[in-house]
Amino acid sequence: MSCKILLVLSSTAMFAGASCFAQLKEPIHKTNDTARHSTYLTGLKKFYDEFNVDGMFVLYSLKNKQYTFYNPRLYGLPISPASTFNILLTLIGLQEGVIRDEKSLLAPNNTTLEYAFKHNADSCFISLSALIGQKKIQYWLTKINYGNQSTAGEKSRFWINGLLQITPEQQLGFIQQLYREELPFSKKAFSIVKKLMDETMNARLGIKIFGKRGSNKLYKENKYTGNLYKDDSYNGWFVGYAEGASDIFFFVNYIRSPQLDHPTIVMAQKEIVFKIIKALGIK
Repeated sequence: MSCKILLVLSSTAMFAGASCFAQLKEPIHKTNDTARHSTYLTGLKKFYDEFNVDGMFVLYSLKNKQYTFYNPRLYGLPISPASTFNILLTLIGLQEGVIRDEKSLLAPNNTTLEYAFKHNADSCFISLSALIGQKKIQYWLTKINYGNQSTAGEKSRFWINGLLQITPEQQLGFIQQLYREELPFSKKAFSIVKKLMDETMNARLGIKIFGKRGSNKLYKENKYTGNLYKDDSYNGWFVGYAEGASDIFFFVNYIRSPQLDHPTIVMAQKEIVFKIIKALGIK
């Protein structure tokens, strides 16, 4: 059997067929502790090429305390969270009592939270943001140290068109805190959000997958973001975790393209992760 994915293993192999993989000299800008417990992938580039996007991927094994990277040069890149911010916004809304559960209706079209979350209905979350209020949102951003904690930008949609930024590294940490329920939210809030993030049926991988995608277009000339971004780009995320038979794997996929009308970037957010998990033989 030929091997098409190249990586270098820092310790005990995590995945089946690891002996097939060759060494990759790819530096990672991260703490020495993480570097000592890291695996670096290069062959996964084919999945990004398939959708004609640039990007990075990180996977963290809870059991083995092992990081797996593709293109780690982007691991510390601050970028808009786009609709992945809806995870936190939903937690805040539930905690503050603005919404009760996944069947709560959101303006402007009386859309259920469940539908809005799964379909990235921006207008619904803009409405939810306005109901919560910027001061309370700022309080929670600061309290849990989310990204750069900024609410500056277009009113009630600063996570789409504003100065709020988060790195893939920070996204990974946030998802781990969500899974472990280490954030200051109620058990009910965690339970509802995890249910909303369930992607198991869409993934069709035979394991439970939970995640949130998000995408937006960022411009080098924008009255709300100033000169924050050097180039126009279409950016996407898929962040979450997979429950294997004997381990939990946390993942972050970040992708980008200079093509603002990229036809498949929304599909690529999830599909690249599903393809990687399948390629690595995670079960």
